[in-house]
Amino acid sequence: MLHLLSNYKWTGPAEPAVALVARLRDQGVDARLRCSGYTKGHVRNPVAERARALGVEPITDLWLSKHRTPWRDAPDARRLRHLVASEGIDLVHCHLANDTRIASRALRGTAVPWVRSLYDAEPAGVHARELGRLRRARRLFVFSERMARGLAARSLEPARIEPLEGAVDLARFQPRSQPRVQSAAVPDAKRAELGFGAEDFLVGIVARVQPQRRFDLLLDAAERAARVIPRLRVLVIGRGSKLEAVAREPARRRGLLDVTVFFPGYFEGEAYPALLRSLDVSLFLVPGSDGSARAVREAMACGLPVLVTARGPLPELVRDGASGRVLDETAESFADALAALWRDPEQRRRLGEAARRDACKRFDPDRQAERVAKAYGAVLAEAT
Repeated sequence: MLHLLSNYKWTGPAEPAVALVARLRDQGVDARLRCSGYTKGHVRNPVAERARALGVEPITDLWLSKHRTPWRDAPDARRLRHLVASEGIDLVHCHLANDTRIASRALRGTAVPWVRSLYDAEPAGVHARELGRLRRARRLFVFSERMARGLAARSLEPARIEPLEGAVDLARFQPRSQPRVQSAAVPDAKRAELGFGAEDFLVGIVARVQPQRRFDLLLDAAERAARVIPRLRVLVIGRGSKLEAVAREPARRRGLLDVTVFFPGYFEGEAYPALLRSLDVSLFLVPGSDGSARAVREAMACGLPVLVTARGPLPELVRDGASGRVLDETAESFADALAALWRDPEQRRRLGEAARRDACKRFDPDRQAERVAKAYGAVLAEAT
């Protein structure tokens, strides 16, 4: 089973794609990964590095450009057609738009089927030209029932659409060992490292800072909630080329920067789940390039109540009133919900525990790999 990932950057769907390959291999599936060998002059290939760390040796003998590039894609398609035949590949699994474009061209006229993981948050985000190509996929793995229904409504064969739960490394993302008590007598190492105390009410959003991610709504809600919550601290966890213009400068103009809203940066390795565990509440507004909203699932696995909008798969991930809140896309809604959770630590505990239970039940990576392997078997049976 050959997986294609037309990117070298560790962003968007890269992590779920590579993690799936690793879990399939653990279950005895001969899953291989070809990722981009074209790093635009950069020395590092983060996808290849992370794959090796997960026990997957990547193959980087194709360009696999992220975006359509005819003078690279055409040779890639010819080379891929040869490799599929010479290596005895039974099935090709695509993860991004350009590797799908290359694979569909390479496999045209052959008996080798291909499938696709579609990480988009909304059916409307799938362009008409791509939709035509996706109709040739033997299976489409999607990450919400909303996406499955939307694609079926756009004339994709429902039998070929396979809804999956997104996966989380449940051993890595775990709740804090003891419930937080907002008292200076209860220290938290990660909070102390970042300059915050146990008495601070820490709210975190994990997102790449881009205009479409509604940071205006975040700042509006933070400004309003800070009038009620004396020690509100909102952490923007992430990076982005537009960070200054989209978030930091607007926060500065409002008098929120380093007072209510903080930008601690991008966290990797074990520092990231440790930071999540130091929070009281997580917040998420708009899915990004990974429309399956991995950041929400990771926060839930860490036992955090999550406040979300009704965009994309978010209402399917968070059970309103049970594991978090699904809110109207207004500053008032988010500010009021934050204030309610600040006032009621018992409710935070209850929602967080339910979030963790949901994560363990729904986001198990081994269960996801089993579903995918079963779908592979059905596709290969159909092809014979």
